[in-house]
Parts: sequence; C-alpha cells; structure tokens
Amino acid sequence: MDFSIMLAIVAVFMFGIGMAVMWRPFWRIQAKRRAPRYARYRPRNWWRRVRKRPAFEVDLPTVRDFVLTLQLSLSLAETMAGALNQAAKQFGDRGQFGKRLITRVRSQLQVEPEAVIRALATDFNNEHLAELSERLELAHEGGLSYSEAVNTTLDDIEEEIRIRVEKDIERAPVILTIPMIMGVFFMTLLLLGAPLILLFVKNLGGATGPGTTDIPGIGGG
Repeated sequence: MDFSIMLAIVAVFMFGIGMAVMWRPFWRIQAKRRAPRYARYRPRNWWRRVRKRPAFEVDLPTVRDFVLTLQLSLSLAETMAGALNQAAKQFGDRGQFGKRLITRVRSQLQVEPEAVIRALATDFNNEHLAELSERLELAHEGGLSYSEAVNTTLDDIEEEIRIRVEKDIERAPVILTIPMIMGVFFMTLLLLGAPLILLFVKNLGGATGPGTTDIPGIGGG
C-alpha cells in the first residue's frame, strides 16, 4: 500500500479519536443537565407513572414569583387569605401553576390558607412549597409570623437560584471553549488531510482506470 494512502487513513483515524476525546466533557455536562428532564422516560419510571398520578411541573422562578407576591401582599397588611387571592389573580395566565392555584384557592381557601399551599406542594411535588406549608402551619400555631415564614422561604429560593446561576457561569467556559477548539482542530486537520485524501482518491482512480488488456480470441481481429 502506498505510504500516502496509509498516512491519509491514519489522519482520518486520529481525527475520529480527537473528536471523541474533545467532545466527551461537553456531552457529559449536557447529560447531567438533561438527566432530570429525561428521567421520567426511563423504563423503571413508567410503572410509577402508571400507578401514581404524575405531578404537575413548575420551574423555580415561578415559585419565586409566587412567594414574592405573597410577601408583597403581606407587607401591605393583607391577610394570608387575601394574599392568596391576589396571587391567584396575578398568576391566572401562568400555565399549569396558575390553573392549579386558582383551583386550590376556590376549593380550599375557605378551610384554611395553609391548605392551599399544602395542596400546591403535593400537586407540583415541590420542596420549597412543602417547606412553606410547614412554616405556615407553625405560624398558624403561633411559632412565628406569616411574614417570617414567607421571607425565610423566599431567601431559600433565591439562594438556590444564585447557586444555579454560579454553576452555569462555571460551566460556560467549558461549553464555549470545546466548540472553539474543535473548530480550529477540524480546520487544521482538514488543511493537512485534504491533500492526502485527494492523493488517495487520485491513486485509487488510477488503479481502476484505463489499461485493460485484450483477451485472445475475443474482440475484432
């Protein structure tokens, strides 16, 4: 085999290995970020979804806005029931969370305001809403005020959002650097390997081109 052909094959092989090595950290980060989203589609979770009614989904900023609305209403000397009514009006168009909030306010606010938060925590399986429900029950028993319960929950949510933002900032250089490196590496390898590949194709075409020999007894003569 011609040396140039062997060199072209080695270049293509090294390019494949380089692609796999360079993209491995990127795909590992993406897999960790998307794992919670795709967890519901795992076969072992299908039976759980069949046996148990799936919880609704709500993102952390929406929960933060909801708790912030309660905080603002309580700061204006509103009762907890009035704060929930105000939140239901503002979140009516916020997707599933707004619809469930309106439903829970209409059905359970007359029982007690804490029941609304408890039901929302169950519907969305949200730890911050569950913690808020426990703190509101303590406030109902006289352990602390409603404002303190809401403020503590809001601080916890904002702290978690801050941690997530910091993690995204730390991952940004890796996510942005790998495509840049791959672009430079690909272009460099392309410039170096293109002549070898063209030579390989040329030699391959020359080996299978004209030059056939006549077989005695066949053809004109």
